[in-house]
Amino acid sequence: MAITTYAELQAAAANWLVRADLTARVPEFISLAEARLNRSLRARLAEVEQTLTATVGARTVPLPAGFAEPLAVWRVQSDGSRRSLRFVEPSLLAPVSLRGEPASWSIDGANLAFDRPADQAYSFVLRMLAKFQLSDAAPSNALLADCPDAYLFATLSEAAPFLRDAELAQAYESKLERALADINAKDARSRAARTLVTELPRSRPTFDILRGI
Repeated sequence: MAITTYAELQAAAANWLVRADLTARVPEFISLAEARLNRSLRARLAEVEQTLTATVGARTVPLPAGFAEPLAVWRVQSDGSRRSLRFVEPSLLAPVSLRGEPASWSIDGANLAFDRPADQAYSFVLRMLAKFQLSDAAPSNALLADCPDAYLFATLSEAAPFLRDAELAQAYESKLERALADINAKDARSRAARTLVTELPRSRPTFDILRGI
């Protein structure tokens, strides 16, 4: 069966477990699986962007729901372009009391913190890793769409202690580790620098190009 939604994932896990008494626990196993996946994966498919607006006179903006890890922050300019803000370690962020346009940012608990209070309602874009967190209200996400096997075997691995079958538990764990390794390898390839090779224009001899003509 296809596994594209939260309901389908629950049904698939129940089918694999073949234990009627564990069916009601499947949502719990999925939640535990997501906690593990959120710790294990730093994949590009978890990257999202959220627009945040500063409150005049405030140094902080609440982080959006589902926030897992920050990647970058930009200030949206009046013409729609972006200006990158500098990240500073929380212990090194030295806030000033004078209001103005923030130039540096950090994470302070559940907030995005800036180096100064905003003097106007600036618009920012936060690029972040979002948590994998399925529910009836959010029945799918990028990981489930791209790697349903990782979701399924993570769920089954969390159910393994109830199975009392060490061999089966190890099989689920092995399949999960392979899926995670494949995801991380694919992500590493997508992030690797690519060198583009282009042909030199035929209208200009190579010797002339080397001479700077």
